[in-house]
Amino acid sequence: MDGDFAPLEDLVSIAVRHDAFLMADEAHATGVYGEHGRGLTAPYEGRANLVAIHTCGKALGAAGALVTASTALRDFMINRCRPFIFATAPSPLMAMAVREALIILQQEPDRQQRLTSLVAFAHREAELRGLQSCSRSQIVPYLVGDNARAMQLASAMQARGFDIRGIRPPTVPAGTARLRISLTLNVEERDVRSMLDSLVEETRYLCR
Repeated sequence: MDGDFAPLEDLVSIAVRHDAFLMADEAHATGVYGEHGRGLTAPYEGRANLVAIHTCGKALGAAGALVTASTALRDFMINRCRPFIFATAPSPLMAMAVREALIILQQEPDRQQRLTSLVAFAHREAELRGLQSCSRSQIVPYLVGDNARAMQLASAMQARGFDIRGIRPPTVPAGTARLRISLTLNVEERDVRSMLDSLVEETRYLCR
């Protein structure tokens, strides 16, 4: 919810030191970070103690998820993981959709590059308007604090045509209600500028 990154290098070191497994949820990194969108764990691929979970929704545009791990660990999960054994198998059509999305990531790296540029642009523009954020990713939280005010601001932004949702406790800690802005390739720089200008205007209106 903060759009920040886990200290993966430190976590990998800890896992090695204690002979432990490291499981990483790449939900918001799949298709966005790493070579060919392989996620933030891409530099650590091949480690026997690493399990990475990639969503097939979001950037891949499908549904479900996939797990990457060592061959031995994969075989163990297939044979011993009850939620997997007793789950309904995914549709073959969905599997094909995911496969095609992965091919697009490999063959069209410009998509990932364009999103990276858009994210950097959005953060620069936000700073120019005095909108501070701890995030450097495509997920940009705008902290409001008060629950009611956060939802009012979300409604105002939606009325202006921006699909921005308000997030309240218990999803986030008490006193940190916020707007959660997710940047995608469905928008352009002019849309980002317009959104940020609208956010500044609506914030000023609510603070009157």
